[in-house]
Amino acid sequence: MRSVASWYLVGLAVLVLFVLLVILTRPLADSLLIAALVAYLLNPLVCWLQRRWRWPRSVAVSAIYVATFLVLAGLVAAFGAVAWAQLPRLTQELTEALTEMQTLLTRPMRVLSVELNPTYVVDSLGRSAGNALAALPVSPVGMLGAITDNLLWSSVALVSLFYFLKDGPRLKPWLVAWLPPAAQEDGHRLLEEIDLLWSVFLRMQLLIFLILALMFGISTLLIIWLYRSGWLPLSWLGLAIVFVLVYTVIQQVDNFWLRPQLLGHSLQLHPGIVFVALIAALALSGVLGAIIIVPVLATLKLLSRYIHARLLGMPAWPEAVPPPSDL
Repeated sequence: MRSVASWYLVGLAVLVLFVLLVILTRPLADSLLIAALVAYLLNPLVCWLQRRWRWPRSVAVSAIYVATFLVLAGLVAAFGAVAWAQLPRLTQELTEALTEMQTLLTRPMRVLSVELNPTYVVDSLGRSAGNALAALPVSPVGMLGAITDNLLWSSVALVSLFYFLKDGPRLKPWLVAWLPPAAQEDGHRLLEEIDLLWSVFLRMQLLIFLILALMFGISTLLIIWLYRSGWLPLSWLGLAIVFVLVYTVIQQVDNFWLRPQLLGHSLQLHPGIVFVALIAALALSGVLGAIIIVPVLATLKLLSRYIHARLLGMPAWPEAVPPPSDL
């Protein structure tokens, strides 16, 4: 019992050191994490090519890698071409919206028999914004350094993506081989459970993405149709405000209900815990942290349940329950 507890304590210490290393090397960890998530999503396509065409894994990985890169480059090029074609119109509409906003902000308002002139507030905000921008350490050298850093970490993510796809199946046996012989069976079972957990999470993420895309698309088309039909007699500024309000409502539905309910139910976590974890991760570590925090919590729950069962001498895995017989 003492040897088993010692192994668990060593594993916990290694986990703590790993977390500290990730915190100290945050940009590198972000690049590797993005590459690992994308490789995990693309791995089923690689396996399908191996089964369907009997290709070696290196050939299947190269095909999927090149196809993914071409698709991403094509999307960026198409978006850039559309944006460049719409640039004159967008510039004109933005100018009209700014002119209308300036007119509204310079018009006196009467609230409870008191006349308010927002010109002073606008001037004060403009001076404050100018002082804040002047205080920022922005220089061509700093901008060049930021661009260089982004390019370097992007290249790390691209190269890591290829090797994650190519050598990913070797990761489980390598991790299991580090365990003592008596714990290798449990280690293999744990990795399989974690793999299943993350695959469920990624499927739920794709489902949430499709639901949000459908909601955004339907709301956008509905607002444009109402505007062109005359049901929304608004200016460009008013139309932009309507879009912002509708998109904000959809985002809040996602944050407060959709994501906590779907992820909590699929990963067996309480929706309240999922909601708090999402908000905390978004505030502390940004979008990437908010993406992975829920499966990380589910993984920690799985590991803690296993360690608790082993330390108390209880079965680590639930025994298979035979189906009830029809009587």
